[in-house]
Amino acid sequence: MPLPARAAALPTPADALRDKAVMLWHLQRVKRLVRARCGGQCLVHVTEITCADPDCPGPATQIGVTGFDLIRRSILVHRPLAAITEIDLAPLLGG
Repeated sequence: MPLPARAAALPTPADALRDKAVMLWHLQRVKRLVRARCGGQCLVHVTEITCADPDCPGPATQIGVTGFDLIRRSILVHRPLAAITEIDLAPLLGG
């Protein structure tokens, strides 16, 4: 007798907590990459947003840095937070 088809598993609270932990880890990883290049005395803001560009395949990451000069520099990287590398930060950090 064949087994009945299994319904798609509903996300559990543990799954949601794990997803939030992974997102927080990547958020802190990107902040560390920025601070390693521009110094630890800067304010770094990182947000994953829904990209309004129709050519963008998924979420985008907005990264902003405010230095001691109180000038805010920001870039929009058309990649999810988990895929950001140091190369993606070059326009923000002048390199």
